[in-house]
Amino acid sequence: MAKREDPILDHEYDGIREYDNPIPGWWMWIWIGSCVFSVFYFGYYHLGSGVSVAEAYAMEMEVVNAAKAAEAKEAAKTLNEDMLEALTKDPEAVAFGKAKYDALCVACHLKQGEGLIGPNLTDDYFINGDGSLMAIHNVVTNGVIEKGMVAWGPTMPPDELNKVVAYIGTMRGKNIKGKEPQGEKYK
Repeated sequence: MAKREDPILDHEYDGIREYDNPIPGWWMWIWIGSCVFSVFYFGYYHLGSGVSVAEAYAMEMEVVNAAKAAEAKEAAKTLNEDMLEALTKDPEAVAFGKAKYDALCVACHLKQGEGLIGPNLTDDYFINGDGSLMAIHNVVTNGVIEKGMVAWGPTMPPDELNKVVAYIGTMRGKNIKGKEPQGEKYK
């Protein structure tokens, strides 16, 4: 069998000459297939009824947020002062609440709750609510936007939030010297 001679192109660069080799057929068909696919893809997702990745994500997040809201609503139905008070006596719950407090709340309320930007959590005065554990739960859940308090309810699972409230409940009445009392005395 005779060896096929590929034509040599008539240009030369630095002593190197180039053969005029055709692109492999399988490579050309992949390229043509990709071009055809991209036309249909563009038509379906950008001009047609296809759901984009962003839209699919938004729909999934709506389902997740609805489930979280239903879970929080159900948990709130059964939550009461006595349940939170019982959590303040559970060492594991308080330790977990302290760990979350140290991670999320220390920046504004300081390590022992003596207050910096946020109010002193150890005295008997409360700005928002009557100082009950349910009032604290409400503030931690819904926040106080005008004062800069973040609403943790949408981002923290209800059981974790309850443990944080239990830990904050253990701080009440310690009267650690810090930020001056604010609000009304609750006792």
